[in-house]
Amino acid sequence: MRNGVMGLIVSLGIIASCAIANQASATFISTDVEPSGELKFFTGTANKDVSSFTGTVGGQHSGPTVNVQTVGNVNTGAGLANIKPVKGSILTDVTFTPTNDTLFNSFFFGGQLVKDGNVTLKVSDSLGDPTQVFTFADLKSNAEFGPFGFVRDLAFPNDFETIKSIELLSDGFKSLKHLRFGSVSVAAVPLPASLYLFGAALLALGTGRAFSRRKTRLQMGNA
Repeated sequence: MRNGVMGLIVSLGIIASCAIANQASATFISTDVEPSGELKFFTGTANKDVSSFTGTVGGQHSGPTVNVQTVGNVNTGAGLANIKPVKGSILTDVTFTPTNDTLFNSFFFGGQLVKDGNVTLKVSDSLGDPTQVFTFADLKSNAEFGPFGFVRDLAFPNDFETIKSIELLSDGFKSLKHLRFGSVSVAAVPLPASLYLFGAALLALGTGRAFSRRKTRLQMGNA
């Protein structure tokens, strides 16, 4: 029985390792802690009543370019990107598309909402993997939020995904600002999965011991 229980624990350990190694959603991880090394996103000139424009990462007039598409026309100043809906318009959707999709694997943003609600972030990578979706919930109207964003997870060192596009959605942005791109990665352990499987192994061990004690009692009773 002891060998059987140990074999079960080893099997569960193998299952845990495979589950952790194959988690498809671990390419990027969301965070509200902005690491150092992020580069600010600029608009070189002011934009008035537009639904598309181009900005640069790292400098106001130089650096990698990122195209921006909006649902709801917007105004921006010249300098650090501050995206606001034009009067009478509702800004609900902003998509950032780097012209070079091999440069960045992290992104952060801040801003304000028109009313209490959530911000949904969708990120597509350059390798064509399934879109990852993050939700930043329970944000208050007219209150500054952020920085929120994501970084690449170094717990999966064989993943080399970089950003193809980022989409931010809400019921209404009052502004989007503090926009930053970077190539920052952090190590993270997928705790929920590992803890669950560790708990399953402990449960199996306890069950095995209980079964062994019951078998011993039955043998003694039949002697």
